[in-house]
Amino acid sequence: MRVESLSSTVCSICGRRKATHRLKVSEKFTSYPDLYAGTSICDVCGKLIEDSRYRRSHWILVGDDVKLLTREELLKVLEDPPIGSLIYVKSAGRKYSFLRALRFASTNTMVALCGEDEGVVFVPRDRLSYLVKLARDAFNTLRRKTSLLEGCGTGEWVHEDLCREIEQVRGELAWRIVVRAL
Repeated sequence: MRVESLSSTVCSICGRRKATHRLKVSEKFTSYPDLYAGTSICDVCGKLIEDSRYRRSHWILVGDDVKLLTREELLKVLEDPPIGSLIYVKSAGRKYSFLRALRFASTNTMVALCGEDEGVVFVPRDRLSYLVKLARDAFNTLRRKTSLLEGCGTGEWVHEDLCREIEQVRGELAWRIVVRAL
């Protein structure tokens, strides 16, 4: 049996960067089934797994740079995500659901998002822009995320056009991620 050196392997999580150290997680690691075969990882994936701030925060990965985002910064990034980026939107912050998404990045036509509950989601740039604008307008009018996710309540249908638009998008995973970002 031949043992590969780290110098000749790629990261077993993202598959995009050169592996620099051994993956060290126990079998009790909550997202163990999401790890790909292999025992070597890159510095970026190592940082994302080892530092719990990345599990509990919104962030953007562009190339090899990861930046934690405030809610305001997150909304700004969602309006026009950089090419080559992956945007992570947390919910409760208990999962490592971004592990499978680390293999993907936004292109000039599609945006790679990862929601903690939804996993990796690809959305056309123009569609994401529409969803962000609609979510902001709807939240400013209705003042409740519940209405955006579950549909307008009886009293909210005075904004019939807005409620109809929400009904058209509320089943989309990207919509759920955008609403959580508000």
